[in-house]
Amino acid sequence: MAKVMKEASVVTEEKEVDFGDLELKIAKPTLNSDKTIAISGNFSDLGSKIQSVVNRYKDTQLTEDNVEYVTTLKKQFVSLRTGIERERKEYKKVYISPAEDLVDSMCKELLKIVDEGESALGKQLDAYDQRRKDELTMVLNEYVQEAVEKFGLREEYASQIQLKKEYYNKTQKEEDSIDSINAQAEELSKKQKEYDAGVELIKMECEDTGFVPDVYIRELKYKSATEIVYEIKADKKARAEMKAKVEDGEKVEIGKKADVDKELEAQINVAVQADKATRTRVLKVTYKPEQAKLIARFFKENKIDFEFINQDF
Repeated sequence: MAKVMKEASVVTEEKEVDFGDLELKIAKPTLNSDKTIAISGNFSDLGSKIQSVVNRYKDTQLTEDNVEYVTTLKKQFVSLRTGIERERKEYKKVYISPAEDLVDSMCKELLKIVDEGESALGKQLDAYDQRRKDELTMVLNEYVQEAVEKFGLREEYASQIQLKKEYYNKTQKEEDSIDSINAQAEELSKKQKEYDAGVELIKMECEDTGFVPDVYIRELKYKSATEIVYEIKADKKARAEMKAKVEDGEKVEIGKKADVDKELEAQINVAVQADKATRTRVLKVTYKPEQAKLIARFFKENKIDFEFINQDF
């Protein structure tokens, strides 16, 4: 009989484990001397107790004697998991979220003051830089006027001199700006001389013909002087042929263009083709992002080949 009682006692000892007060408790956060947050609680003690129960029962062979207890124990683990998650959420709601919201709010107020200061200083710096540019513009305009006088530019050419963006860079040397302005003026002077030479050629070709030179001179905006001179020659030949026909008593149709001899026609065609030959120029264009499509469409519609070499200068 004593032997039976001893065996029953062993079974009970194997089944029962002191589960204890298994509940997560997290203390109020504190701040360490190094500004880090310290969070304490019964993490270690709770973890040890849970681990001991796990170790005791994870490999237990279930029997009719212990299955009911293990079933109850599993339910306690479910409750334990729910309790840990509940404590985590509650702790965050009480300590972390309010602290985060408060810090965000306080920082936003500080940033408003910073933005106000940054904006005010930015306006002052912009105004100062604009005054610097205005003063520099006056100086640059004097250099432009000197270049205009040096190269003898008329107003229609002088107005084409540009005060380029790089002239206003703080690192730009004054002599470099002067050289650039003079280079523009020199190039415009060449164009002016070419135009004047074209005007003289047209006037000479129209001399003693009764033709009005200004009619042809206006065409210099879109034609070369050589092409216009060949046109004048063709008109002179056409008039002479018409006059000869009238003197011979032939009937002449007013408004009908007389035939031009092959040699003169060939010369005119050469001049026209030379004037229509394609030219390649480097063009600097300043535009806003929303104008990009407009610029591309302009080149395409006018059948002008273009290539983006560099996006910024």
